[in-house]
This record gives sequence, structure tokens and C-alpha cells, in this order.
Amino acid sequence: MRKRVPLNSVRAFEAAARNASVSKAADELCVTPTAVSHQIRQLEDFLQVRLFVRRNNRIDLTPEARANLLRISQALDLIDTAMVELGGSQEDLRSQLSVAASTSVTSLWLMPKLNEYMAREPEVDFSVRSFLTRKEAETQDTDLKICNWRCEMDCQVEPLLEEETIPVASPALKARFGGDDRALLSQATLVHVDRAYDVQEGAEPDWPRYLGEFGIARPDVKHGPRFNQSGTAIDAAKAGVGIILGRSLLIEEARRRGELVAISEPYPVRSRYYLLSPWRTEGRTALQSFKDWLIETVRHNDHVHVV
Repeated sequence: MRKRVPLNSVRAFEAAARNASVSKAADELCVTPTAVSHQIRQLEDFLQVRLFVRRNNRIDLTPEARANLLRISQALDLIDTAMVELGGSQEDLRSQLSVAASTSVTSLWLMPKLNEYMAREPEVDFSVRSFLTRKEAETQDTDLKICNWRCEMDCQVEPLLEEETIPVASPALKARFGGDDRALLSQATLVHVDRAYDVQEGAEPDWPRYLGEFGIARPDVKHGPRFNQSGTAIDAAKAGVGIILGRSLLIEEARRRGELVAISEPYPVRSRYYLLSPWRTEGRTALQSFKDWLIETVRHNDHVHVV
């Protein structure tokens, strides 16, 4: 006999944990924040454990809650899927698709290509979500995820592509240095990007690592404007502010339009991206068609390398 688990409280906890916010969970569940807090307290009383550490206006998961969040989310997903199938809406399930990628990959690489997929599959109800942190990515509820780290989630993980890191500048800035790439690397302003999460095995270089690899010494290697988003750093480079270490996936459109040009060789180590999807995809025609289209798109891309 199953223990009578308070499912409403479980849903409130999972939504608050996934969104890292009681108010966002309340919006998602169409209830008040007070109701969500009440349900969480009920679940804590039921389990006799603390689920959150509350600090001012912020909530953090306890280690025990964090360790079980993924399984709880997956269990709720299974219930939702079963209810859809029980209600005879399998056609809706086949035509629905949600995809997540980092904010920069979404805006700079995926979005310019989505028109092609949507023209091919006009019946698909498509949803795109973006994330800023690894924690946010791994707790988001989406059908597919594109990540540049080896995720340990319980799902199918497939290598998708590898990208290069290459110094780029605006054509005007390159012309200002007379097209002398060595002079650009030695004297031009260095634009830095502070990543919100660790890339795989530390493979992606920063300026000290890149310049050291090619034997260029600069006393000001850590100076220059810093950005916490690749998109704004790329905009700065296009405006001639300085040179950036561009990720080939993200600067593809800017290079194609001639807004950025390469000024040196790529860093010798590439970064790998992975495609995360559910183990079971039977009947999910939209999911499979998107995976097929994405792999086909990668194969025809000159700026990335197929794994």
C-alpha cells in the first residue's frame, strides 16, 4: 500500500525549487505565494525534514532536497504525460516541443535558424527557453537541452558538435592596425567575457591562456572591459571597442555578415556541445524531427565541427 503523499504540496515544492522562487512558483501554479509557502511547510511537516534554507528574500535547497529534486521533477513529468495519454490527447503530445539552451546560444545561433525548422514543421507547437547557469539548465523542464558540459542527468546525452575559439575584431579596428594581426593581439584593447558556469574540463581559453599559447606577452592581459554575456561582448567587438575570443558558434552570423573578422589562429582545444533528450521518445514525432533537423544543420555548418 502506497504512503499517501500530499501531491499538491509536492508540486508546490518542485515548482519553487525549479524556479528558485516562491513567487514564480505561485505564478506557474496560479495560486498565491502564501499558498505555496503553506504547501511547502505542510510537506516539511509530512516528511519531518527541512527542504529549504530561507535567507532574507532568497530560498536555497537543502542538500537532501537538491539530491532528490530531479527524480521528483521526472515523476511529475511522468504523471503529466500519463494524464495526457489517458485523456486521449496523444496528438497534442506528438506536436509539442520545448527546447532549452544558454541565452547566448539561443539568441546568436539557434534563433537565426529556427525559421527553417518552423517552415518545415508548421504544425509543431514550439517553445524555446534559455538559461544563464548550469543549475538553472539542469532543473528546467524541457524536452531537449543543448549544453556545453557533460551532464550527469538521467537522460540520453549525445555529442552534437565542437566549436573553436578564435580572436576576432571589427574590420575597422583591423584596418586601424594596418591589418597587422600580431600588432592587434599585442596592443588592441582586450574584451573579456565572464562565464556564468564552468565549461567542460576548462577547455575554453581566456586571454592569458590564449596569448600564452601563441607566445604573446602583455602586461595588461587582464585589463579591458568585461561582460557577463557573450552577446554584449560580441556587440562591443562589432562596435570596434576591442578584440574578443569569439566562440565560433556564437560569432557565425557576425562573420557571415562581415561584421567580425578573424585575426589569428583558433585555440588548439575545442569545446564540445551535447544534446540532452529523454530516454523514451516513442510517439514524440516533433522531438525526433527537431533532433534530425538540428544534426542536419550542424553537418552543413562551416564554423563548427561535427563530433
